[in-house]
Amino acid sequence: MSKSHAANRDPASIATLVSYADVDFSAHRMSDARNGYLQVLAAYPHNAHALHRMGLVCAYLNEMAEASVYLERALQAAPTSAELWEHAGLVAALKGEYAEAEAFYRHALHIAGSTATLHRNLADCLRQSGRLAEAKEHYEKAISIEPNLHYAILAVARISSELGETVNSASYLLRAWMLAPGSLRDGLDLITALVQAGREDEVNDVVELLSKRYANDAEALRFISGTLNENHRYADGLRLARRGLSIDLDNHFLFYNAARALWMCGRTRECFPYAMEAARLWPDNDGKSVQYFVSCVQLALGDFFEGWKRHKIFYTYQSIANHLVRPEFPEWNGEQVAGSRFLYVLHQGFGDQIQFLRFAEWLHQQGATVDVLVDPPLAGVAASMTGVRTVYCYPSVPNGPYEYWSYMLRIPEYMNLRISMLPIAMPYIAATQERHEHWRTYIEATAARTACAKKRRVGFVWQGSPNTANDRFRSISLETLRPLFDLPSITWFSVQKGNGEEGSTVLADEFDVHTLGPLIEDFSDTLAILETLDLLITVDSSTAHLAGAAGLPVWVFQPAYSEWRWLVNRTDSPWYPSMRLFPQRELGQWDTVIEEVREALLEMSAEEVHADR
Repeated sequence: MSKSHAANRDPASIATLVSYADVDFSAHRMSDARNGYLQVLAAYPHNAHALHRMGLVCAYLNEMAEASVYLERALQAAPTSAELWEHAGLVAALKGEYAEAEAFYRHALHIAGSTATLHRNLADCLRQSGRLAEAKEHYEKAISIEPNLHYAILAVARISSELGETVNSASYLLRAWMLAPGSLRDGLDLITALVQAGREDEVNDVVELLSKRYANDAEALRFISGTLNENHRYADGLRLARRGLSIDLDNHFLFYNAARALWMCGRTRECFPYAMEAARLWPDNDGKSVQYFVSCVQLALGDFFEGWKRHKIFYTYQSIANHLVRPEFPEWNGEQVAGSRFLYVLHQGFGDQIQFLRFAEWLHQQGATVDVLVDPPLAGVAASMTGVRTVYCYPSVPNGPYEYWSYMLRIPEYMNLRISMLPIAMPYIAATQERHEHWRTYIEATAARTACAKKRRVGFVWQGSPNTANDRFRSISLETLRPLFDLPSITWFSVQKGNGEEGSTVLADEFDVHTLGPLIEDFSDTLAILETLDLLITVDSSTAHLAGAAGLPVWVFQPAYSEWRWLVNRTDSPWYPSMRLFPQRELGQWDTVIEEVREALLEMSAEEVHADR
């Protein structure tokens, strides 16, 4: 009997027609299935099965409005069908109607009780609505019913990551990976999660599996090496970038990944050819970051001519330009400045601004009348400079008039700066007499020279801003510094300011340590304190620049990663003649450096103390 000629209301014929339509539906012949179900509904308009299937056929054909109508009619015909309520929820979710979808799913759960698919679908809906914690709860319920539900396990992992639950995210990602090592993205996410959770040992197995699976896929190796670099696994990142380059020597990302790994390991000279090749291969309209990176490598290697010329690309970053002031009068491009009024615009971190303040002196020496624009905490020290007429502070920008203005990083190129020209001016900042006397009196009352004529006064800073890139490698824990604090004949003064400034107070019961951070208002206070001390020992921080700019003795813990301003293989700095660098041999390993500083302190303690400090 032909489907199209079934008797209108003969139950047997209708059953046969439904059977044919179901076969077409299962085979995804949706046009044929639609015709069959419509014939059924012509005879039996309230047939719940035909209405249900018509809703699904319309959803399959992306006819969502019609799908909703048919499912609504089906629910009127069979209101106790949990499957119908669930499918109505799926269609509502596909339409972006998440509140309605949630109501449908919850009603289905009320009828059928917990099922893995219902909890999973409800979780999907909640996740789309941004209700991550609730979504996670229902995914976990689905997993409790079906422990190997890979989709839900992966979803919990990703939601946990979004919620900042790094340990939970790592556990679920690893669980999903053990069930079925998935896509490249899953592997990369797992590496990141394990590193963030502190489960470094388990990373090795994932890296090994990925490196074998994608051993001949240069593009995959690009992503793997990049992820390893982002997670500070530089040795593996370098190894896999080089493997990728053995397959594809035209892949600019792989050259860049290799260069970044070498840079972070302090292997600057090895880094340079990789960086240059990345810059050569990178598309012209998308290579700003690599060009800036190359400039940093060139500067670190002492090539100031090429480095500063390329460094100006920094100001073409839209994200940078959007946050910088741009005065309306002419920008300086290297013209003669004698007799001109010049606004020198400083920016970036406090340390950068202190380092580049010296060029205000150079501009003054060339005959310009110089005003500077700095962040408010630096106003006092900037005002101490003999070559500066007026100090202005963000967010105020002076109206002028000025003949020229310039950002700080543009000055070196146009003045044709060479290493031999440094330090330009020294010292170029000083504390006011009033603050100097205030802090000299305070320090003398705390650690009087007369009480112990050979007692040294040493300041220390153990961490920089946590918002700075690579701060995890430059900051040092107080516990790591303990071998220094028990040295005899030294009184220690913490000049740590800002984040964690009171952390050193716990040392006072055990060592001769005084915490000054809470008493410090700005850099002028810090500078006045440093002028009363014999030495500052610090991580690479703004306080290091402050002491160096004032010509005061400062020892700097230098992490192993490359840093353009400190150049390569030096323990001194042409920028700051009073500075001594103590570099790491291996990234993250401070023990040897601490021992070297301890030995240097013992040597210093044997020398005569200067009574004028």
